[in-house]
Amino acid sequence: MKKFFLMVVAAMMAAMNVNAQRIQVVDSDGNPIPLVTVLNEDGTMIGTTNLEGVFEDLQGVAKVTVTHVAFKSRQVNVADLADGRITMEDADYSLAEIVVKPKPFIYVETFYRAYVYREDSLVYFKCGIMPNAYDPKKKKMEHGSLYQARTEYAPTMGFAVNWGSRIDLQKPGQVRLFPTDKSMKEKYLVEATQKGDGKEYSNADGIVGRLVSRGNQARMTLDGGKMQMYVNRVKGQTKMLKKREEKEYEYKFTLIHNSSEDGYGLTSFVMSTDHWEFTDKKSHVTMVVEAYATAHGYMDKAEFKDKKKEIKEEHKSATLESLEAYAAAHGVPALSSAVRQAVNKLKHW
Repeated sequence: MKKFFLMVVAAMMAAMNVNAQRIQVVDSDGNPIPLVTVLNEDGTMIGTTNLEGVFEDLQGVAKVTVTHVAFKSRQVNVADLADGRITMEDADYSLAEIVVKPKPFIYVETFYRAYVYREDSLVYFKCGIMPNAYDPKKKKMEHGSLYQARTEYAPTMGFAVNWGSRIDLQKPGQVRLFPTDKSMKEKYLVEATQKGDGKEYSNADGIVGRLVSRGNQARMTLDGGKMQMYVNRVKGQTKMLKKREEKEYEYKFTLIHNSSEDGYGLTSFVMSTDHWEFTDKKSHVTMVVEAYATAHGYMDKAEFKDKKKEIKEEHKSATLESLEAYAAAHGVPALSSAVRQAVNKLKHW
């Protein structure tokens, strides 16, 4: 009986070790992948990987799905991960290079997906198309109307605009200029250090981001929350710092751009993902917005106006299925089965 009891205890401990297994998600070159969303089989969010591509606690889940804007989603059995490492395959998503000579506006058309989780359960999902134009001379961005299919849980609209992270769920998919080393140093007091083909970003508190170069693309991931809160502390912005600490505020983002082009800008934008977390009066909230550039080009003002009309006419009766067809036609990776299952549970309207 004693021997049997010891065997049972050993088996239970082994199971606990597997279920609490620490995982690291990497690309085919062995580089860690930050901001990977880790889900269970029904699409409930378990968490996201850190700057080292590590997620510490799988919470007893036997099978997980990992997703990332730049990689093909994977579903794995935790017990099969001998070393706790998951390798993700590139989504092979790319854009044709711009060959038209510049006109006043830089045009970037994006397909986006926006998710809101409350206590890890998906309560809001939206996907759609947004035309964007940027005037380099005036340094002004113009966004077209949203053309989207959405599934919502009404109470989530109370925080459609977050208190400090500046996410506006009415305008997901809008594109922006990439942060440069100079802008990060001046605005966020962050230093860039060359690390092989990439870079490491840090402030006095430690590493806050990395840039990994792979082929003709570069993947920059930054812990925006740490950067913002460090500046709050250094500049004595105690009110904002306290607010962010009380809300357990976190913000991280990944930007992927074509590194073969000079500098950072809209013409090199490929895709991005933004993750916000905070706690409101009801519960803990996680918001994720993914954006994929589906067209690049140059336009004048009249052409941009016509383009907006064209997209509006084509997608005025958009459904989730029609927009997913648009995504597939432009090479955007499909939703994972776990996410699709979670989306299907929501109310469509």
